[in-house]
Amino acid sequence: MGALIASLPFGIVSITCGMALVALAFGTRTRWLQHQDDRLEERAGPHRLRWRRIAGVATLTGEKFVHPVIGALTALVVLLARHGDPLRVLLPLAGASLGGITVHHLVKFVYHRPRPQVALLRDKTEAAFPSGHTTNATAVMITSAWILVHEALMPLPAAIVLALALCVATGASRVALGWHWGTDVLGGWFAGMGIAALCCWMYSMMLIR
Repeated sequence: MGALIASLPFGIVSITCGMALVALAFGTRTRWLQHQDDRLEERAGPHRLRWRRIAGVATLTGEKFVHPVIGALTALVVLLARHGDPLRVLLPLAGASLGGITVHHLVKFVYHRPRPQVALLRDKTEAAFPSGHTTNATAVMITSAWILVHEALMPLPAAIVLALALCVATGASRVALGWHWGTDVLGGWFAGMGIAALCCWMYSMMLIR
């Protein structure tokens, strides 16, 4: 009974994020929301060259060869500093990386949204929604922050600021570079938070088993 009660907040967050992701996907089919994306793209366009270098660094957190390393480093820090079952951190962090990759590819397989014109001109024809980089970065950073705080290895305010800064920077970089619409990034945040909620639930359940 106690485990069920403890799992409720994680389940609520995950389901809410999943519903928001689906609602947003439908919303991107409307003229009004696409118009908002177009306006953001028009504003970002003139500054793209100036932002390219900074955005190129900010986007790395979501790269397929970076977010697993972030998860691995988080696990290494915890395992060196604390005793206990190593699976309590290895499984949730691996789940965050693999979950981010799996979920955003599944959504793109079902819902094929064209990329912005800049991306299409660079032969980037993979579906746009949701942003994979944003999904991956959000899932891994929130899960890492949660574990580090609960292992007493990072204060809560610092963990919130670090995770939020990297998630926002990764998402913003995808628009700044012209790879995604703004709502693709928003969808990536929803997807990543939903995955992170499940991974944090897994961590919590392994602590009380």
